[in-house]
Parts: sequence; C-alpha cells; structure tokens
Amino acid sequence: MAEEKSIPISTRSICQNLRTKALYIPGGNLQNLAETNPFSDYWCNCTMTGVGPDDRFVSPEGCKTTRSCFDPLGGKPLV
Repeated sequence: MAEEKSIPISTRSICQNLRTKALYIPGGNLQNLAETNPFSDYWCNCTMTGVGPDDRFVSPEGCKTTRSCFDPLGGKPLV
C-alpha cells in the first residue's frame, strides 16, 4: 500500500482568503488548503470566484506569498 504524502501545514503559508467546500464539511481541515485536491473547487473570499483580485486563478499551489493579494492565515506579522 502506498503512503500518501502530505505537506506539513506549519511549513506552508496559506492565504486566509482561499476557500473550498471541504472546509465546511465534518472532518474538513486546513490540509485541504495546503494541497490541491483535484476533486475540489477553490475560490477567493475577496472576489467570491475562482480568480483572485490579481486576475490569476486560485488554488493551494497558486496562492503564494509572491502574489500581491496574498494575506497569510493568522494575519501579517507586526514586525
């Protein structure tokens, strides 16, 4: 049996505006925002569509710190 590899959430920056239905079902967790699931639809809470404010598609791999609209989960550091 092949083991599933998962990305540790603590090492991944997650945008707090990235959403998927998987977060709102029993058993849903932040792992759904750390790895793209091909069976999930993702949207940006800012635009409420699959495209962010910077006109690029949203996904766990696509929403990175390099995007101008990226807002880290937990807020931006004060320092």
